[in-house]
Amino acid sequence: MAEHRLRSRTALQLSLILLPCGAVEREELDRLASALSEKGMRVTVAKERSIPPPAFKAKRQQYRADVILKLARTEPGDRVLAVTDCDLYADDLNFVFGMADSPGRCAVISLYRLRTGGDRETFRQRAMKEAVHELGHTLGLAHCANPLCVMHFSNSLGDTDRKESEWCELCEQELQASRGNISLLQRDGG
Repeated sequence: MAEHRLRSRTALQLSLILLPCGAVEREELDRLASALSEKGMRVTVAKERSIPPPAFKAKRQQYRADVILKLARTEPGDRVLAVTDCDLYADDLNFVFGMADSPGRCAVISLYRLRTGGDRETFRQRAMKEAVHELGHTLGLAHCANPLCVMHFSNSLGDTDRKESEWCELCEQELQASRGNISLLQRDGG
């Protein structure tokens, strides 16, 4: 398998709404917004929304990611990234760091597990990587086999820590090829 270099910087000209779901530290939202802005996105932090009660599953003591993703779909904007501090899961998975409509305009990430075993800067890097990963899915990118690519599936924090915050060349090429589709999505609002 060929080694795929990572791009040093990928600029996305997207308008992104960060949607806090439940209590999320404003400082962390602002830091995430700043990191995503450095990638060329125009980021706005929306007013906090309550997590819908059906999201919580008492037996698991976790929240369904798809229910929060559904909430994100009610927020207007080119792209919406719901951010929560709740422990998320999806069918057949013990937990998820995030979930996205692929392709689509909405995604959700959880900060809950990203805090484990790292300092504040490590946590912030993890949050940014997971945000870029889920936004990549909204742009139609699939999981990547390159363990350094931000689109590589993270089954653990080690996976997240190992990968970079950028797309590899193959994912970048795929993204560039779909830029026309992205423009259409932005114009049509979907």
